[in-house]
Amino acid sequence: MKNIQLSTLSLLLFLIISQLSLAQKRPPILDANKNWADSILSTLTLDEKIGQLIMVTAYSNLGSSDEALIKSQIEKYKIGGVLFLKSHPYRLHTLTQRYQAASNIPLFMAIDAENGLSFRVDSTIRYPHLMALGAIQNDSLIYQMGREIGQQCKTLGINLNFAPVADVNNNPKNPIINYRSFGELPEKVADKTWMLASGMQDENVLVTAKHFPGHGNTSFDSHLALPTINRTYDQLKALELIPFQYSIDQGINGIMSAHLNLPKIENRGIPATLSSKIINGILRDSMQFKGLIFSDALNMKGITNHFKEGDAAVEAFKAGVDVVEFVIKPKSVINAVKKAIRKGDLTEAEIDEKCYRVLLAKSWISKDDNPQKIPQNLHNELNKKDYQITNRQLHKSAITVVQNQGQLLPLRRLDTLKVASIVIGSEKETLFQKRLSDYTTVEHYNLNEFSSNASKSQLLNELKAFNLVIIGVNGSWMSPGSKFHLSETQIELVDQLAEAKNSILVHFGNPYALTYFKNLSQLKSILVSYGENSLYYDFAAQTIFGAHTSSGKLPVSVNEYYKAGSGYTLNKIDRLAYGIPEEKGFDSKKLISVIDSFANMGIQEMIFPGCQILVAKKGAIVFHKAYGYYTYSKQTPLKESAIYDWASLTKITGPLPLLMQLYDQNKFNLDEPISKLYIPLRFSNKKDITWRETLSHQAQLQPWINFYAAAKSGTKKEQQNIFRKRPSKEFNIRISEHLYEHKDYKTIMIDSILKSDLLPEKKYKYSGLAFYLFPEIIQLEFRETFDNVLQQNILKPLGANTVTFHAYNKFRKSDIVPTEQDNFFRKELLQGFVHDEGCSMFGGVSGNAGLFGNTNDLAKIMQMYLQKGSYGGQQFIQTSTMDEFTSVQYLDNENRRGLGFDKPYLENSEKEIKDAYPATAVSTKSFGHSGYTGTFAWADPENELLFIFMSNRVYPSRNNTKLFDLNFRPELQQAIYNCQETFKTPEY
Repeated sequence: MKNIQLSTLSLLLFLIISQLSLAQKRPPILDANKNWADSILSTLTLDEKIGQLIMVTAYSNLGSSDEALIKSQIEKYKIGGVLFLKSHPYRLHTLTQRYQAASNIPLFMAIDAENGLSFRVDSTIRYPHLMALGAIQNDSLIYQMGREIGQQCKTLGINLNFAPVADVNNNPKNPIINYRSFGELPEKVADKTWMLASGMQDENVLVTAKHFPGHGNTSFDSHLALPTINRTYDQLKALELIPFQYSIDQGINGIMSAHLNLPKIENRGIPATLSSKIINGILRDSMQFKGLIFSDALNMKGITNHFKEGDAAVEAFKAGVDVVEFVIKPKSVINAVKKAIRKGDLTEAEIDEKCYRVLLAKSWISKDDNPQKIPQNLHNELNKKDYQITNRQLHKSAITVVQNQGQLLPLRRLDTLKVASIVIGSEKETLFQKRLSDYTTVEHYNLNEFSSNASKSQLLNELKAFNLVIIGVNGSWMSPGSKFHLSETQIELVDQLAEAKNSILVHFGNPYALTYFKNLSQLKSILVSYGENSLYYDFAAQTIFGAHTSSGKLPVSVNEYYKAGSGYTLNKIDRLAYGIPEEKGFDSKKLISVIDSFANMGIQEMIFPGCQILVAKKGAIVFHKAYGYYTYSKQTPLKESAIYDWASLTKITGPLPLLMQLYDQNKFNLDEPISKLYIPLRFSNKKDITWRETLSHQAQLQPWINFYAAAKSGTKKEQQNIFRKRPSKEFNIRISEHLYEHKDYKTIMIDSILKSDLLPEKKYKYSGLAFYLFPEIIQLEFRETFDNVLQQNILKPLGANTVTFHAYNKFRKSDIVPTEQDNFFRKELLQGFVHDEGCSMFGGVSGNAGLFGNTNDLAKIMQMYLQKGSYGGQQFIQTSTMDEFTSVQYLDNENRRGLGFDKPYLENSEKEIKDAYPATAVSTKSFGHSGYTGTFAWADPENELLFIFMSNRVYPSRNNTKLFDLNFRPELQQAIYNCQETFKTPEY
C-alpha cells in the first residue's frame, strides 16, 4: 500500500513538474544558433572549454597595466568574459572593443548595472534605485527603463548585465540589499524584476536575476562574511523564490547565485553557490530553470573565508553553476577543474554541457552586435532625451505620500497659507526650496545636521509666524548603518516641529529611516523620495502643489502604520508643472537654438537690452530663460525672477478677471449699458454704450486722453496746484520717486473721460479709457479697493504673489527692470514706478496699466485662462464665461477683438508672417494681449501652448520702435510653433 502511495505521489509530482515545464517559456538563448555553438564546441580543448566558464574583472579606470593583464588572459586561457567595474564611457567603449578583438570567440562583456550604467559608469543616466522603482505603480515605465539600459549597454559594447536584483528585502537592517531591492512584497518584486529584465532582454542583452535563492533576509554582507538564512525550502518557496520562479516562467536567460548559508536545506555549512541541493536540486530540478547560471563574485568573503579560488570554482561547477565570475587567477581554476575531472568529481561531459550553454548565449547576443567604433558623440548617445524623459517619469512616479491628514495635499487655498520651508542637512537654499517658491511665497530656512541648540531654538521661535512649515531632511544615507546617518539634530527638530506646527515632512532618503522619528503621527503630511538629487527635489515640490498626479506606494514597511503597499494617490489640480521640452513634443536643441538666436539678435540689434521668454505646453513650463541686461550699460544681468512693468497686459490681468467674476454673479449683462452699474455714465454721452461694445473696443471711445499734457499745459501756478515734489496731506498721490499729485485730481481725469467726445461710428478702435473706469465699478460692487479685490480674489489664490501695483513698495529697485528714461514728465529713470503716464496720475493703480510682476506669475494667470478659468483646484471663472470673453464679438464688422482679450488678425493664417499678428500658426481660438513697454502674453487652447515675452524695449526711450517695425514677437512666436512636435514624446 505504501509503495502504491509513493508511486501515486511520484506520478503527481511528475505531472506537476511537466505542467510547470509546459507553462514556462524557454529562455531565448536556447533557441539561438545551435549549429554555430556545436561547431565552436567541437574545436575547443578541455582547457579552452573551462576557460569559457570563467570571467575575470576589469578595473577599467586603472589604465594600461590592467588592460594588458586581461588581454593576456583572453589570449592565453580563452576566458569567457570580462566584468567591468568603475569606468568612464569612452574608456569602457575602447576596452570592450579591444578585448573582443583579442578573442576569436565572442566574449561576455559584463557589468552589474542594477539601476543603470551609472551604478558603475560615470556621465550616464542615473535612474532611481530599485527601492524607488518598487514604489512605482506603472510597471511599463520599468520595462522602458530596462529597454534603455539595454540600449546603453550595447552602445558601450556591454552584452551581459548582472541584474536585476530579485531579492525580496524583508529585513530593514539588511546592509547589502536593502534599497537595491524592489521591496518586501514578493509578487510586486516578481513583476518588477521581470519587467526590468525583459526590457533588457528584448534588446538582446543577457541578464541575470540575482541573488538566488534570495539575499533579502540577512543582516550581514556576503562581501564580508557568510550570512545565514534559517528558512526551509517551503518557506523560501512562499516568499524568496517567488520572483525567481516568475522570471523563470517568463523565460529569463540567466540567474546568479548567492553566497548564503541555508542550514535547513544544506547542512554542510557551505554557500548556496556551492550547494548541489540548492543549485541543481532547487533551481534546476524543482524550478525547472534551463538557462545560464552564474556565480556571485568568487572574491567575496562568503567564499574566500572558507575556500580557495580553484576549489570554490570546482564546487560551484559541481553544484550546477555554469559560469564563475570575479576570478583572479584563471589558470588556478582551470587546473583545479582538470584535477576534479581526473578524480571523477566532475566529468568532461558536464563541462561540455555548461560550455554549450555559454556558446548558445554568445550566439544569441552575437559579436556582430558590438559597436566597432565610438559614436560621434558618445555622451549624447548615452544621455538621449528619450532616456531623460523616462528617468524623469520614474522619479516623479516614485514619490510616495505616506501620510495626508485632512487631505492637506495637494495644497489648495494658497491665500490662506503663510509658508516656511526648513531644510535640515543643508546650509544653502536647495533646489527643492527654489521650486517651492515658484508656486507661492515661501520663507526659507536652512540648518546643517549638527546645529546648536541655540540655533534650533531661534528657528522654532521664528517659525511661529507661519501656519505651514515644509520640512526637508537632507544628507541621510540609503544604507541602514548609523541610523541612516541621521543626526540627533535632524531627529529632534523634526519631532519638535511635528508637535508645534502644521508640518509637511519630505524625507529625501530611505523610507526605513522614518522609524527614527518619534512624532510622525503628528505631522500633517509625509512624503518620501527615495534619494537626494535634483529630480527628487523638483518633483517633491511639484507634488506638494498638485502639478501632477502622485501614485507611489511604499515598497517596504516602515512600521505598523506605514506598511508596504500603503500610500495616498493625489490627483493633479492643474497647477503649472515644470518640465523639459521633449516631454511636450519639442526638440530642446532646436527650440533653444531658435529662441537663443532670436533673443541674441534682438539684443545685438538694440531692439531691447534684455528679454525673457517663457513657453508652456500642455500645462508645463518647458522653457524659461532670461537674456541680456537691464540696460545697454550691461551692469545688471537679467534673471528669470526679474520684475517687469506689464503695461497694457494689466487690462487682462487686473480688471478683466474681476469683471468676469461679476459676470458670473449675474451683476451685468453684456448687452446692457455699463451705466446701469456705474451711475456717472448715466449723465454723459456714454450712457448707452454696452459692456460688449466697450470690452471689444467698439464703443466709439477715444483711443486715449493725454492727461499729463493737459496737466502740464497750464501756468506754473496751475501746475503747482496739481504737482509737488514733496508729499503732503493734500498732495498724497505718488506719481514717481520725486513727484506727487493732488488728491482730487483723479476726479478731474475721470470727469474728462465722461465728457470726452464719441467717435462718429461704431467700429473697432482700440481705447483704454473705459479701463480707467472699471476699477471704480469693481470697488463699488466688491465693496473693497480694486487692488485688494484683485489680490484676494485672483492673485493670492493663484500664488501669483509678485504681481502688484506700486512695485517700488514691495521690491528692491535692483529686482525691477527699468523702463524709460522719462525726460518730459517725471524727469527720471522709471524703475518700479509705472511707465504709463495716465496710470501714474491715477496713483499707479488703474485698469489700463500699472501691474508689475515676474514672468512665472504671469504664466499662472494665463494658464488659468487657458484652462477655462480653473487653476489649482479652484474655479476662478466659469467655463462658459471664458468661452464668451475669448471669442470674437463683431466679426461682421471686421473687429477681431474678444471681450478684453486681443485675438489674431482676421484670416491671420493666410497671411505672410511679416503681415500677421500674432504668429500665423496660432489657432482662431487663441487670445492674449501685448504691452507698450515690450511685453506680450498669448494663450492657444487648441495647441495647449502658452507664449510669454517680456522686454523693456522702451529703454532708454519709447522712440525705439524696432520691436514693432521688425514684427519681432510674431516672428519669434511662429518660430516656436515651428518647433512643435519635432520630438516624439514616448508614451508609457
